[in-house]
Amino acid sequence: MPDITLVVRDFESTEDAERLERSLKRLEFVEEVGANTEAGLLAVSYRGGSAELEKIEQAIRETGHDFEHSPGADQASE
Repeated sequence: MPDITLVVRDFESTEDAERLERSLKRLEFVEEVGANTEAGLLAVSYRGGSAELEKIEQAIRETGHDFEHSPGADQASE
């Protein structure tokens, strides 16, 4: 079960999503990443809390994507 699910509306292609997955997997605390381009969802499983989540969000922004937290999805505890 992912720790966080994000809505990413600007996936341009499967390759675009794969590039984002590779970028997040480079973070040492990220365990799994899965992108669903059709649904515009990104699921990330990671170790840590809010500081790590901020780094994940920053990495997503650095790849040029806009996102929001999926409504009702669990978020990292403080």
